Amino acid sequence: MPTWLILDGVIRFSSWQGTSSFSCPAFFFFMNIPSMDTQTNKKTFSVVPGLNMGLFEPKDLETILQVINKYDVPATKITSAQRLALLGMTEEDMAALQQELKDHTRTVAKNGVTYVQSCPGPKWCKFGIADSLSLGKKLEELSMEKPFKAKLKVGVAGCRMCCTEPYVRDVGIFASKKGWTLVFGGNGGGNPRLGDIVATGLNDDEVLALVKKCLTVYQEEANPHSRTARFMERFGIEALKKRVLDK
Repeated sequence: MPTWLILDGVIRFSSWQGTSSFSCPAFFFFMNIPSMDTQTNKKTFSVVPGLNMGLFEPKDLETILQVINKYDVPATKITSAQRLALLGMTEEDMAALQQELKDHTRTVAKNGVTYVQSCPGPKWCKFGIADSLSLGKKLEELSMEKPFKAKLKVGVAGCRMCCTEPYVRDVGIFASKKGWTLVFGGNGGGNPRLGDIVATGLNDDEVLALVKKCLTVYQEEANPHSRTARFMERFGIEALKKRVLDK
């Protein structure tokens, strides 16, 4: 029986034994964030249109609902990345669905992050201290000179409760009364790692600038295909601080 795998940019078929696989270019379209993934169980396909950090306007939801009903999509799911997965379509229906939603596409940030998770922030949550949605949008638009060595996931939380799990994201940011705290090198996968605190008490401009510095070091020093967690295990937080913190 085949497994379901999800990879950025490819549809991958694989057996339970993991001894053989086949890859082909994935179908891409974008709602409001710069990523879309497809899955397959060899028979059916799944489309994951992005939502802007889990937010959407009523008209977007109406369009998606019309498409779901038109193509009789077997199942839908809210993913852990705050995206909506449309599951179980045939290849032909997936291509047609892509065409239906083409007006919702947008330009992807060059060499940008895989996705950003953000909490509702103080406008919509009584615990929110800082504007996590605004900061998350800026991180979505972040563009680097070179591509990342591997996928790059970001979590932004508007308070210390850390609902978006910033400690297990490649880049994690959470707010306190003293400002933003930047965490780097977290991972929540099969080999989990809590990220390291790089700095605290930062304003919006400072945390964005520091994120870019950390990512630049990661681009320069990480091994190919290495996530930030594995990079930080090898490189170390003190070495990173020496490179990115102003003296």
